[in-house]
Amino acid sequence: MPTLSGLEALRRLRPKPDGLRVLMFTMHADPRLAAEAFRLGARGYALKQESSRELVKAIETVLRGQKYLASALTDEVLDLMANPPEPLESVLTTRQREVLRLVVRGHRMKEVAADLNLSPRTVEKIKYDMMHALNVHSTAELVRCAIERRLVVF
Repeated sequence: MPTLSGLEALRRLRPKPDGLRVLMFTMHADPRLAAEAFRLGARGYALKQESSRELVKAIETVLRGQKYLASALTDEVLDLMANPPEPLESVLTTRQREVLRLVVRGHRMKEVAADLNLSPRTVEKIKYDMMHALNVHSTAELVRCAIERRLVVF
């Protein structure tokens, strides 16, 4: 998805009524992303590289109200859920994640400001606050941290 990650979409869907069943269909075979998706309310996490038969099984499982997890990730996701890291959403605000996503994509502060209809000074303040929250001291460190901690998907 070009402008929104699957996890961000889940965050936005979170306050929706019960009965909504979300199956994440992704190329990311990352147990941290799968665990975060389940924590945010996904009912399933399927990988694009799986067979069409497996995808049908995932859809049917979620429609029955059960949870589905790609078998390639089961052990690692269970380990992560038993020892959860700090939730990603508690580290940064939605606005900070928007700014960070654009910074990681290589946008200059003026471009970020224009894209988000903010002043360059506001964007600089948001960036500074992120750097402080993540305990980094340069834009390069901020980008590295974002990629390592999977704070944004680009």
